[in-house]
Amino acid sequence: MENLVIINRSPQDANFNFGQTIWKTCLRQINFTNQYDLKKINLLPSDLVLSDEKALIFLTEVLCGLESPVFGETEVFGQFKKFVFDLNSSSSDFNINLNQNSKWIQFIYNLVKNIRTDYITGLGSNSYGSTLRKLTHGNQSLTFIGAGQLVSEILPWVSKNKKIQLLVRDTEKHVDIIKTYKEISIEKISSLKSFNQVLIIAAPIDNNDLISLIANVEKKPDFIYDLRDQGFEGLKQNIKNIRMLSLSDFFEIFNNDKIKFELIKTEIKKIIAQKVFDFNQRAEVRPLGWDDLC
Repeated sequence: MENLVIINRSPQDANFNFGQTIWKTCLRQINFTNQYDLKKINLLPSDLVLSDEKALIFLTEVLCGLESPVFGETEVFGQFKKFVFDLNSSSSDFNINLNQNSKWIQFIYNLVKNIRTDYITGLGSNSYGSTLRKLTHGNQSLTFIGAGQLVSEILPWVSKNKKIQLLVRDTEKHVDIIKTYKEISIEKISSLKSFNQVLIIAAPIDNNDLISLIANVEKKPDFIYDLRDQGFEGLKQNIKNIRMLSLSDFFEIFNNDKIKFELIKTEIKKIIAQKVFDFNQRAEVRPLGWDDLC
């Protein structure tokens, strides 16, 4: 695969001035190019330039979620498949072969799926959603304060086979959630009468309002997970009979998981490197050049 070159660049840095085959995510922009066109690109000192086998290894690690803040996250793989599909659906001329039916693309797709199935699936990840899923495994009902981005990220992890209650100030703003999660109920926080087993605070709320809310309902939560960046100590001092975890407790869980994930990540990277090496050895004879890989 001597023609494959990828340039990994931070999304905060300047856009590439040459080449149209560029995949962008929130964490990176990758220019897929070749050795000839590489000479025409103004590289930055911070650019990571990889070719051939090293390019395939890095791309596979990215698609497996090994280079993401959340270990093993799946969204980046879906984004890449959409990027390749969109390229193939357009009339653009590629400066490198990104045909979705080519052997190297299919190899990466299969490798990522196998790595995820054999080594990542079931491990969870260091995210709020995965952590809450483990922590609330034995609870059948959850109450969220808030319905914003954080709640949207958590719900896919915890909504299965659970009764979910969302407390918001204006129910009309969040009707789309009901379309996606039909078992979820949305209630105005001002008319609350009872909490579910677990309360998850996922939006800013004043401690005085929260303490008053808990004091004035018939059924109080058994456990509180406070994901606010401030206010936990005041809440804990005023509510003595409910078990609680704070945002800093979540960070401690993340750090403990991170050590475990780093060990697993090291082993997975070794496996990826070997699989890519084996693939390149099998594909080494290419009498028709790059197009022979199609």
